[in-house]
Amino acid sequence: MHNKKIQMNTKINKIKMKKLLYNILFISILLSIFIIIYCNLFSEDININPFGIQILKIKSNSMIPEFKKNDIIIIKKEKEYSIGDIVTFVDESGNFITHRIIEECENEFYTKGDNNNTKDEKKVTYSQILGKVIMKIKF
Repeated sequence: MHNKKIQMNTKINKIKMKKLLYNILFISILLSIFIIIYCNLFSEDININPFGIQILKIKSNSMIPEFKKNDIIIIKKEKEYSIGDIVTFVDESGNFITHRIIEECENEFYTKGDNNNTKDEKKVTYSQILGKVIMKIKF
């Protein structure tokens, strides 16, 4: 009798834990959807620093066909970057630019928009890079 009661309690606890995990997942998905919609409709950028993640809105068509204006990207700071990575960096005027790394030269990078004819004039340093694109949401 006592063993059956323990088994019953164990099953009930597993079911409760499963429901809790589903609820956490559901709330996380809803929160993600809210952030994406908010970013697209009302804001330019959302900065979620605890995880090293930023959600940004593409502001030009320089990266067509990869991204177009108003697409949403999620970037994450990395320890290193390589040729082919799409990164967002801050230029000298404080603008956020999202371009592909096409060349590395002495710990600096040359970047280029996929839709541009020439590479960017200025090299980008590691400290200017906010992060690498890890996800895109097309709008």
